[in-house]
Order: sequence, then C-alpha cells, then structure tokens
Amino acid sequence: MSSYLSDAEKEMLEEKRIQTEQLDKHIAKRNSALVGEPKEYKGINYSMNQRGLYECISIDSTSPLNGVFTSASILHSLIDKLESNAGKASNVKTKNA
Repeated sequence: MSSYLSDAEKEMLEEKRIQTEQLDKHIAKRNSALVGEPKEYKGINYSMNQRGLYECISIDSTSPLNGVFTSASILHSLIDKLESNAGKASNVKTKNA
C-alpha cells in the first residue's frame, strides 16, 4: 500500500530533515570543542576535547601528532620517541615552525 504526500507535506518533511541535519552538525561541533587550559610538553601544545581525548594544537596536518590520543602519557611517549628518533625539527611539525 502506498501513501500519497501532498506538496505541503513533502516541503514540511524536507524542512524537518534540514533542521535535524543542522542540529546534528551543531552538536558534533560542540562535542569536539577543546576544554580547559592548553598544556605544553616539550614545545607541543595540546588540550582535551569534551570526549576526554587529547589533541595537539597548531600541528601541521602531515605531522605524526595529528589526531587524538586517549591519554596524555601516550602523547608524551610519542613526542619523546619522535624526538629521539630524528630530532624535533624534522618529525614534529607545528604550523608556526
């Protein structure tokens, strides 16, 4: 059995869909916002997002530090390894460098 939707009903459903998509985007943006004061470790600034994950601030998109980390100790360990392997200047790229 098929149902017929009038033009007004189709328009109303489309408006509801658009509003729902906008709300979803707003919530996702708010949930990914950084909270608290940024911290610094060996010249790398990082902060926690609302989901409890750590993100580096002002990191080049090609840096191995681009992304999220489950704990600050894991992030510190990775920074230490990168620094000891090839030196900070070549592996840990910031936008300001």
